[in-house]
Amino acid sequence: MTEQEKTEQQDSTQQQTSPKDQTRQLIIFAAILCFAALWGFQNPRPALRVIAVLLGFGGIIMIHEFGHFIVAKLGGIKVEAFSIGMGPIVLGIRKLKEGWRVRVLPKIGEPQQVEEGDNETEYQIALLPIGGFVKMLGQSDTGAADASEDPRSYSNRPISVRIATVAAGVVFNAIGAVIIFMILFTNGIDLKPAVVGHIIHNSPAYDAGLKEGDNIVEVNGKRFIDFESVILAPALSEPGEPISFVVQHADGTEETFEVIADRPDGDESKLRYTGISPGSTLKIPELIRDPNEIEKLYANTGLRPGDEVKALNGQSVQTPFEYAQLESRTFQKEVTLRVLRHWPPDGEQETMVDVSFPVFVGPVVENFRNEHDLAHFSSLVPRLKVAAVSQPGRVQHFVKWFRTAVLRRTPRAFISDLLKEGDVIVKVGDVEFPNYKQLRELTNQHKDKDLPVSVLRKNDSGVEQRVDLMVHPKTGVGSERVMVGFSPELDMDSNVVSQVISVSGHTVIPDVSAGASIVAVDGQPVSNFYEIATLLQNNAGQKVSIDYVHDGRAGGTALVVLEHEPVHAQAQILVGVPFDDLTTEFKYSNPVQATKMGVKKAWQFVLRSYVTLLRLFQGSVPVKALSGPVGIISMTYQFAGTTAAYYFYFLGLISSCLAVMNLLPLPVLDGGHIVFLIIEKITGKPVHEKILVPIMYIGLALLLGLVLVVTYFDIIRIFFSP
Repeated sequence: MTEQEKTEQQDSTQQQTSPKDQTRQLIIFAAILCFAALWGFQNPRPALRVIAVLLGFGGIIMIHEFGHFIVAKLGGIKVEAFSIGMGPIVLGIRKLKEGWRVRVLPKIGEPQQVEEGDNETEYQIALLPIGGFVKMLGQSDTGAADASEDPRSYSNRPISVRIATVAAGVVFNAIGAVIIFMILFTNGIDLKPAVVGHIIHNSPAYDAGLKEGDNIVEVNGKRFIDFESVILAPALSEPGEPISFVVQHADGTEETFEVIADRPDGDESKLRYTGISPGSTLKIPELIRDPNEIEKLYANTGLRPGDEVKALNGQSVQTPFEYAQLESRTFQKEVTLRVLRHWPPDGEQETMVDVSFPVFVGPVVENFRNEHDLAHFSSLVPRLKVAAVSQPGRVQHFVKWFRTAVLRRTPRAFISDLLKEGDVIVKVGDVEFPNYKQLRELTNQHKDKDLPVSVLRKNDSGVEQRVDLMVHPKTGVGSERVMVGFSPELDMDSNVVSQVISVSGHTVIPDVSAGASIVAVDGQPVSNFYEIATLLQNNAGQKVSIDYVHDGRAGGTALVVLEHEPVHAQAQILVGVPFDDLTTEFKYSNPVQATKMGVKKAWQFVLRSYVTLLRLFQGSVPVKALSGPVGIISMTYQFAGTTAAYYFYFLGLISSCLAVMNLLPLPVLDGGHIVFLIIEKITGKPVHEKILVPIMYIGLALLLGLVLVVTYFDIIRIFFSP
């Protein structure tokens, strides 16, 4: 035996796991298993969801790694290890020339003797079931390939074989997504149909003439399966390029519309949209099963899973579109929904329950194009008041303390110390009783400048007093929008007019001055704008009398109420009712058709991923809108609590996205490795290690930095969002 062999044998002997170390590892592993089992028995439902997350998320990564493994084997590359899971090895199995070798909890870095005739690959199961890895001879993810004279080393195989091996993970993820969707479409899955649920006023779809309830059956000459194509259409279209929608109306007739996607006025992002939202039902989702979520739903809304709305303020509603129209025209301080309740779910009795909600009245549109777009009641505009004021967080409190205690400067007062909920805005800058549009313009004009504001505030005795104060508009963190720090709303509780605007097609303007109080409409006394709105709405197209009082003097005038839209404002239930999405079953018994639909669905998610990345690099999608590992695991956990179909549908989405992400031409990722291999093919030699290694580590640092940033926003969104 040579000296070198003796030394290697001594090192090998020293690195063998001692019985003491083996016992310690077994005790730790057993303790972890016992703790996990105990928690699982005490919390069976969350435990099953955690297992589903680990198996599902890990399975998607395993598909990726299996692609590398099988193509490497077929390409003649020596695979030293194939691991299911990550982290410390729990079990290692290798086929020997004679028998099997099984390693239980081996010591990290423990060497193995592999003799001629033994299987070259050890199949491992690691502690954390969140993926896996493939260890190929001579291959490195963070630098140049390790030198080896073995002809089966990764670095010694043809470039075409190496490219195929690297790309196989992406290909297998895409194939995996197609198979998942194919199985789902074969068995049937409920998805959102391309039904127009809501159209934003002044949006491209609204201007083109689409109506709520229309069924879109074709986009740009292609028939499709669900609402996903409606979402992708504006994202994939060029600026100014019309999108062709073929719409099927309720009577079965079809009509073609040309819609040019555009940006909403005042929107900071560069995202173009059509203004179409998916449809909903009148039912609360039955899939809410978590007891905490059920109680939270009941505490916030008074509703239970499975509740179905049958009437609003005593008026029967049959469809979501009837409900939406009735809700938007019910100008009252509070509305009552009558719901059909089947609770508890395993009970047999059905009951009708009345649930009341406060009402918010606001503009029909946020993207004001002209005065008519402002919230008004046949030209009469109510005052604005403060609906809510932003509260300072810990960071703001620290900054204030730092400026005061350390810098010895007088800090600016928090907006919550200046404005109070319910304050009526009587003057901003030099504009008395500003409307929404004027308030926005004044705020933008006074960016990083002092802006005087006067409000009416009730004292402890309930008497309104004028309060003059100074605010300081500024942009929010990560935003270009200039804000003061409060949300305005119409002062519907009073009958005071702030402005009388000129409305297109409406020439008769009442002689009412700003600050006047409307005391009667068509001879009927009124005390607030809820009553004014209702009377004007009931007299659409008619000429009515308006009695008012201003500065202690009574007056009167006549008003021709608009016929088409007597009230240009909309009422909304202040607490959002979480109606279930409108869905329909997509099922294809023909395997060819199911496969075709599976390919199309996977391709839709691939396109959506690329569009998102493009918008990210353009700066129109903020990094905080993305989800990292924590966010993905959180969403997987949520889907694991719904149905098996939706759970696997989400896994198919993740598999599609993983294929896109790994194919990006960035160092460390599979796409980056392919780029370096292509360079090697063109130049005839691999990229020099002095160049490759720094690039790889820079890429790794950037990727980890992005993951950390995205994970930070995931944690904020999951644990600290209201």
